[in-house]
Amino acid sequence: MQKSLDRKLNSIHADPSGSSEFIIADAKDADMAFGLSAPGLYIDQITGERRNKTLAEYRGQIREVISQGIVDIMLMSASTAEQLVIEEKLFENSALTPAARGNDTTDVHIPRGGTSFKEASKPFRSASIDHMMSGRLDPTDAERKLGVDLALYSITFNNDRDLDMHALEQYKLFREEAERKGFRHFLELFDPNLPDAVPPDQVAGFINDQ
Repeated sequence: MQKSLDRKLNSIHADPSGSSEFIIADAKDADMAFGLSAPGLYIDQITGERRNKTLAEYRGQIREVISQGIVDIMLMSASTAEQLVIEEKLFENSALTPAARGNDTTDVHIPRGGTSFKEASKPFRSASIDHMMSGRLDPTDAERKLGVDLALYSITFNNDRDLDMHALEQYKLFREEAERKGFRHFLELFDPNLPDAVPPDQVAGFINDQ
């Protein structure tokens, strides 16, 4: 089945000024940032019980969105992608494109009681491209077709020469590996996570000029 993302991208590339297509992505990768609290809060409407939703419930919500067939991209953590894409094969007969979170940054790693997210962002990767594509390390070419072939990569610049250069160097390494393995990605630039990195009225220009 043709993916709606590919169809829309073809339309946009064919007529960049005139195409009316727009792409909808549902970000369900919060388990890479907030840990056990990522799925959100459940409140029983009768008893008033309050508790964190489970990862199983969170993945159930993702399954519901997939069945609706409205969005173009479903963004997930690598572990959720392995379960829903490789194990359950939920995207084989769907127009949705599955995608994984391609990297981590310290400013979006926010466990309860943690404070490192308040410090200048540094990039790291907890999931390899091979694992996103196949669910295993050092897969065969055939196994690389089992998982996702698209990821979100994010960068947080803080107007610091050394930190920003390091972030760019890590992104370069990711791009080179991705190209060698036929792996697609899209890039998201976050606002600086340090309050005084850029004057507030210049943040938009700072981000757009990167």
